[in-house]
Amino acid sequence: MELWILFVICFVLQCFTTPVFLKLQWPTRTYKSHIMKMVCASLFVAVGFLSVKISGNVSDYAKTMIIGLILGWLGDFFLHFDKQSFFVVGFISFMAGHIAYIKAYVCALETYEDYLHINLIEIIAGIVLCILALLAVKKFKIDFSMKLLKYGIAVYTVILITMFIKATALGANYLSAGGENGVFALLVLMLGSMFFVLSDGTLGILLFGGQKKNKPLKIFNIVTYFAGQMLLASSILFIK
Repeated sequence: MELWILFVICFVLQCFTTPVFLKLQWPTRTYKSHIMKMVCASLFVAVGFLSVKISGNVSDYAKTMIIGLILGWLGDFFLHFDKQSFFVVGFISFMAGHIAYIKAYVCALETYEDYLHINLIEIIAGIVLCILALLAVKKFKIDFSMKLLKYGIAVYTVILITMFIKATALGANYLSAGGENGVFALLVLMLGSMFFVLSDGTLGILLFGGQKKNKPLKIFNIVTYFAGQMLLASSILFIK
């Protein structure tokens, strides 16, 4: 019972600390905003570990998701600095975190005998999402003056879309197989990964689309990010 109380407290605290972080980092990032950002990041990592303890889940899925959460924490730490070298480290950390999530989803999906890793629904979904990403790039006139940046973002986008598709597929298969609290598991995985896609998409617009002073977009970016991480961390409660 005590662990569940701590679990709920983490979600409640996230609802309060995220607005504080948004206030401190606008219009310019500061030392105080960095501290508050890491408090927010530590909360989704804490939810991951609490989910492990509450469910007794020590599967490869749980371990790999924890690795992904920690990589997300590192990404948050480095991306808050203005130095380009730190941005690269943060970018790589987030990319590695998404790969860890994908690995966790794929490993869990392999337990379903009727699941096909290459299937028409996922292929169509991937194509549609890639087209939407390209349309967003065109609409917001994303600056790709650096070729390395262009290719890096392209790879990151494919990884991000794959993460969303596999997370949703896992939730759907868990539900159809009669998993306990299947509807909640599907919603946690689908919404968590979708929020992550929306957050990273808006981050690209903020950084490279000339929208750095767009406060509503920044709020949307941060709220969807921390909500996504909290939900994905909670998936450990269900997927074993």
